[in-house]
Amino acid sequence: DWCRAASMAKQAGRARKQKRDDNPLSSARLSGDKCKASSLWFRKSGAGYHLFLSFFAEQPGAVCNEGDPQQVGNDGDVASVARKGKGMSRAAKRRRKHKDPCNVDVGRSAHEDGQGAPDMTELDQSHPLVQAFESKANEWTRLRGFVEALSRPLPLTIRLRDVDATERMNELKQKLGDFSQLIGPVQYDKSIYQSRPGCSLCKSSLGKISPGLKEVIVSGSMDGLLARQELASMLPVLALSHVGALKAGAKVLDLCSSPGSKTLQALEVVCSSNRRGKVIANDINASRLESLREAVIRSGVDEELTDRVTFTNFDASEFPSPKSGKLFDCIICDVPCSGDGTIRKDKHILPMWTPATSNSLHPLQLDILRRALELVRVGGSVSYSTCSLNPIEDESVVSAALANDDRYELLDWPSELLPGFVTRRGISDWKVAFYNKDSFEGDDSDDFGQLSFYDSHIKAMENGETGSCETLWPTGKVPLKRCMRLWPQDQDTGGFFVAIIRRKR
Repeated sequence: DWCRAASMAKQAGRARKQKRDDNPLSSARLSGDKCKASSLWFRKSGAGYHLFLSFFAEQPGAVCNEGDPQQVGNDGDVASVARKGKGMSRAAKRRRKHKDPCNVDVGRSAHEDGQGAPDMTELDQSHPLVQAFESKANEWTRLRGFVEALSRPLPLTIRLRDVDATERMNELKQKLGDFSQLIGPVQYDKSIYQSRPGCSLCKSSLGKISPGLKEVIVSGSMDGLLARQELASMLPVLALSHVGALKAGAKVLDLCSSPGSKTLQALEVVCSSNRRGKVIANDINASRLESLREAVIRSGVDEELTDRVTFTNFDASEFPSPKSGKLFDCIICDVPCSGDGTIRKDKHILPMWTPATSNSLHPLQLDILRRALELVRVGGSVSYSTCSLNPIEDESVVSAALANDDRYELLDWPSELLPGFVTRRGISDWKVAFYNKDSFEGDDSDDFGQLSFYDSHIKAMENGETGSCETLWPTGKVPLKRCMRLWPQDQDTGGFFVAIIRRKR
């Protein structure tokens, strides 16, 4: 019995190690801090929130403009922001809130005029990110809108699937219409529904606020009529479809497919006619891949369509070439990332935030993108995306992959996609940061140390930052403004980054 128990424990240990090896984000975080005591202090002190804001305060254009908050349309022009409730007295706002618990301006809602962000007048002082911001509010003034958005829960978003079920879909829309004070279609795409500004409807509060709406959404999901998918997550597939790379009958590779929302979204396009398209869903982690299989089955999508999904378990950076020799029409490359754009729904990211996570992930992200570019056919396209706003994981990777390779071109983000949807251009310049936890005394809760910024790889190496690599810095050779950034404060979303790359030859 003892030998059997020891053997089982040994196997469990190997399984845990394999799980860590298959989780790049976990490995990147571990690389930043090997000392458990220091890590515990760091988490409890709130240092991660301070460093996060310090970092983005030094990155012009990454999450906010230099001047006052403004919205920039797809064409780059500046548009004014319609603030619901602007000019009203506090008493009037209280009366309106009392009259309408969801605080929805029915006459001019954010969904109807294309402005997805609710009125932003007060910060939630209980949120640790807000507390960190207030400690240096005078220095970080331009980050206020960014902080306000991140301190609120992420609104509930659903997408009506593109399936041939007109009668059932109309019935679902009627049921959703019964909850129009809580959720409604966005102005830029009537198939996307988002919770109304101010009603606090999110994934975790859905059952409490409206059990009836939850029942409609769960039923619609099981019937294959809708997908519970974050708005930002929809963008890569929408863009690939818009530029003509993703279409009926296409051969698609989703390199890092778990949890599978993009896989199923792409499948709807590929199978929109009788042509035999297919989607390859790949993930390095076997357990996540199994969860993806189950999610596809639970999706309610017709089995005739889901049979066109093939599941593979490879390291994305070493994905093998097709045996047929026929490369892919398009590739979805949503790489492992630090996830700082998802902090509205994941409270575990910011307490341990340091620039080391992004810096450590950068080489892997670059390897995955380079492999994707080799696997796409001439005339085909690759979408590179992250749920991070850190340029080290975004423009830096795109720049390094394309700087000395004229076989590819970075496409402009399609301005006709989702009319009225606010996007931001990519940035061409950024600062590379490093953090040394030994620069402070652990018993001083107000001393979080400082980030060190370097404008070149040589200077970083001269100052002992041996873990840096040259590709972290801008190359100046790629028109990175063609990339797309999604700021949380613009449309009450998560943060996101997308680049569309076409192979010319």
